[in-house]
Amino acid sequence: MDRKKYIENDVLCLAECIESDNNILYESWNEHETIWGYNWKVPYSFDEYCTNFKNDNKSNSWSWGAVVIRLEDNVVIGRIGLSAGLPDLSITIFKKYRNLQYGTMAFLLGVRYCLEILKLDKIYAGCFEDNIASRKMIEQCGFKRNPKGDEIEDHIFTGEDRLQLDFMIENPCYP
Repeated sequence: MDRKKYIENDVLCLAECIESDNNILYESWNEHETIWGYNWKVPYSFDEYCTNFKNDNKSNSWSWGAVVIRLEDNVVIGRIGLSAGLPDLSITIFKKYRNLQYGTMAFLLGVRYCLEILKLDKIYAGCFEDNIASRKMIEQCGFKRNPKGDEIEDHIFTGEDRLQLDFMIENPCYP
């Protein structure tokens, strides 16, 4: 099935989600590391997930979403999305593709898409203070700390306070 491609480089493409992606995306949301990184667990069944996210990966919570596809073999290796309301960009790279720089490449593509195509004046990103890899990726993509957006949440596994660090990047075309 052909997909709409939103943006790409020589290695990766961000493309529309299609129905056949739902299983791998749902499985990813249920991985321990993904739950830990997002501090959130999918609270519904696979069928409810499919209804909530539909094929365009939009819902009441997401204004844009895409799968991350590795071009050399056309394999879906993750997902990226922009939350509705405050434009917060987030990404998940599937476990076997982590630590190979795909996350940074895909996140940079997402930033470009949001700033150049969607023409947003700024976007936000966040990670928990103990997620060093995500913090490095966010900073490598040009985001600067936005401490006034920091939030404390209850840790999903321990119930202890967990600080989510906020970051922001502004569109240089919209000062």
